[in-house]
Amino acid sequence: MNRTAPPLPKSDPPLREARIAGARLTFTDEGAGPLVLMAVHGVPGSVRDFRYMGPPLSEFARLIRVDLPGSGGSEPRLDALRRLEARAETVLALADHLGLATFGVIGHSMGAATALVTAAAANARVSHLVLVAPIGLRPHRGLRQSPAYFRRLALMLRIPGLRQLLVPAMRRHYRKKRFPGAEAMTADDFRVQTEALTAADYPLLNRAATSPLAARTLVAYADDDHLVEPEIPAELAATIPGARALRFPDGGHVIQKNKAREIAAAIREL
Repeated sequence: MNRTAPPLPKSDPPLREARIAGARLTFTDEGAGPLVLMAVHGVPGSVRDFRYMGPPLSEFARLIRVDLPGSGGSEPRLDALRRLEARAETVLALADHLGLATFGVIGHSMGAATALVTAAAANARVSHLVLVAPIGLRPHRGLRQSPAYFRRLALMLRIPGLRQLLVPAMRRHYRKKRFPGAEAMTADDFRVQTEALTAADYPLLNRAATSPLAARTLVAYADDDHLVEPEIPAELAATIPGARALRFPDGGHVIQKNKAREIAAAIREL
């Protein structure tokens, strides 16, 4: 007899807005507790990437999920699309807006890079650092191309006629990489996401990983991640002083969904 697994619990609190660096930034706010966690999605992504982590984290913490500039309901800002430091400054500015003296940062995939840079830039404020299926200190199989490649592609996506020719190929690529929503994305959507990929700055990430961090750090990843090979986060965890590695045999790239309760329990124990 085939039994359908019960749906995983999830939460979708209403979007809130703030003006950060002169642009609209959207975020969600749920839960309560002495621990405040700010969650940062990858590329592509949005606050919905943490909808399955909302219920278990809200049991003991306040969870604030951030739509980075150009994603979800947030307006694009070229500096934040192209530079991890500007994304970190955006997270810190939202923390200031919300009156948060200290907080933890959770980052998924490329959002983990933003989280790491944030923790390094504000080590006196960031109490917890949680890197989920993170990009690491060198290119991984899902992002082999250079920032210069993505800059050229973003430029081509601005050119009338050429951009429309590129959209079908971009959709095929997104489907191959198992990113949802490709069919609804426009040429401008693909351009913004492509600009965001230019921010992969491995020298910066190496400096951040070896800088003084006040954070209690957790690096969670799965062996069957089709985008980031497990050696990448394992190396990152070994480089960050005092980091704890949480390795799953399965769960894929979206372990913040498939292993939400296990990751939340590990955060609670940090």
